Amino acid sequence: MSLNNYKYVGLVGCYTKEGQADPFEATLGGVPHDRTLVGEGVIAIGVDDDGRLSYLNDGTPVITAKELENPSYLTILENVESEEGGVVVCVVSELEEGKWQPFRVSASNDDGATIRSKPAGAPMKSGGEYPCHITSARVVGFDGESKATSLFFICNYGEQEGVLSIFSSHDSAFKPEAKFMFGDGSKADLNRQQCSHAHSTSIASTCDPYSPVDICVADLGSDAIVQFSIKSGRVRETGRLAAPQGSGPRSLMFNPKYNHLAIVSLEMTGETWLIRRRSHDGCLEGLGSPVSILPSEWPSSDMTESQYNQGRWASDAIWSEDGKYVYAAARLHDSISVFELKYRVDKYRDNTVVAEGLELVQRISTEGRTPRCLCMSDCGQFLLIAHQHSHDVSSFERNEVNGKLALVDRITLPNAACIKLIRADKL
Repeated sequence: MSLNNYKYVGLVGCYTKEGQADPFEATLGGVPHDRTLVGEGVIAIGVDDDGRLSYLNDGTPVITAKELENPSYLTILENVESEEGGVVVCVVSELEEGKWQPFRVSASNDDGATIRSKPAGAPMKSGGEYPCHITSARVVGFDGESKATSLFFICNYGEQEGVLSIFSSHDSAFKPEAKFMFGDGSKADLNRQQCSHAHSTSIASTCDPYSPVDICVADLGSDAIVQFSIKSGRVRETGRLAAPQGSGPRSLMFNPKYNHLAIVSLEMTGETWLIRRRSHDGCLEGLGSPVSILPSEWPSSDMTESQYNQGRWASDAIWSEDGKYVYAAARLHDSISVFELKYRVDKYRDNTVVAEGLELVQRISTEGRTPRCLCMSDCGQFLLIAHQHSHDVSSFERNEVNGKLALVDRITLPNAACIKLIRADKL
């Protein structure tokens, strides 16, 4: 079957070792699941016009565990030109001796249905322990020239300290640019917050490519969102937003339409939090109190889930492409909560969008166990979910009018940790 039969290609990073990224592993033996299944690397799947899922390459890895172990997160660069075509995919290896590596991924010229990859650079040290997130941005003037430079931001969760590492790419050569250590944790939870844990980054987009770029890091260990600014080749910390004590910020995403707004997933309290970047000074501030992504009075004391931090284990939270809805995943409860952004337009301030809060419109089962990563298609039609402990990826169709989800399909992928989509015609 040709790639022409698919709207998207999904790249799924799968843990190649058992018992990974589970905070309950040491004390409770981990969340129950089939431990005989482990991932084989990065797997490619096809997503058709209806959201149905199929294996590409007969389910064999595009990037094998031999090439890169524990490929728990990846980012896709579509704007790196090459005579070979395809895209560059940068992947982290979530191990104590952290590594990352770029690969060029493209469709085979032989049959147009096979996805192939080859290294686009040698493996590099990530600058810290247990790298768990990577993202990228094109920054004009970073190297003192007018052309854009690709920068890569890697969050190293860390055993002793969270670290943000920044790399650049010049003429297909990758090099380290900066590294920031986050120090002690908040110690609100002595088991998980003795030290900082850099978990994810988000880039505040801007219409002006020459303006400073804001990078924000969710630090689960210190209960903070750490803000950086990049301008003229310099990276500096510009502020910190304190999250509620013991909440554990895990993921962060700026609104794709209203870039002064962002959503934060609070892993340890099972909540999501709407924040904004102030117009007068660029600093972050919370908008009201965090909102629970769990039903009230769940779990009851006699339920197994109650022994795992009272059932609170949030994972990802993302915006819809139109910026109107938030999708937040709850592990243990294994559900997605859909929230509508409530706002008003202030005509006295250049029609600025003023956020007024989040309103729950749906809570739906993810149809799997331990939803770790969410990915929205760029057309806004589909939401894909990587389930770590039921070993699969599920696809949902999204109603663009009311934001609600409906299950379409599921496909088996052991220890699925991350899912990213690229339009099939880009390969």
